[in-house]
Amino acid sequence: MSKIAVIYKSTYGATKKYAEWISEELGADLIERDSAKANMLIDYDIIMYSGGIYASSISGSDLVSKNACKHLIVFTVGLTNPETMDYTDIMHRAFPNQNIQPQKVFHLRGAIDYGKLGFLHRNLMKMLNKAVEKKAESEMNEVEKVIRDTYGKQVDYINRESIRPIIAYIQGIA
Repeated sequence: MSKIAVIYKSTYGATKKYAEWISEELGADLIERDSAKANMLIDYDIIMYSGGIYASSISGSDLVSKNACKHLIVFTVGLTNPETMDYTDIMHRAFPNQNIQPQKVFHLRGAIDYGKLGFLHRNLMKMLNKAVEKKAESEMNEVEKVIRDTYGKQVDYINRESIRPIIAYIQGIA
């Protein structure tokens, strides 16, 4: 049996919830990103890294983008719909080194509660929303549409069933 670690960086809890579910289903070690060290990565056959998407980057991904792993699987968590969102730029920013790339990437939908946002995130979203309000819908990208649709609300897209493809993939390589 392969030794698996699920390493996650979660600010408001959605990423943590997915990481806990995946860890539980796979019997994997669950490690919070701030506790993970680069030298730990070699102890595992499979590293699953997850971070929330903030400002078009994957939170905490530097750990795995700068340190090679035997098998690196990444899952991101964000508000946009993975079926319509293009993550190419986000992935290039997170993994600029062509020698260190994830073997497989999954994208999951998260949640937002404007009442729980910290000062910085709340003000960033306020500025983004003001910019979005000035645009016609035909000019908006996927992120801007999500900002428009969720601004000021409590929205939860978290779905345990969405981890099924991840579990199946890991079981297929473990």
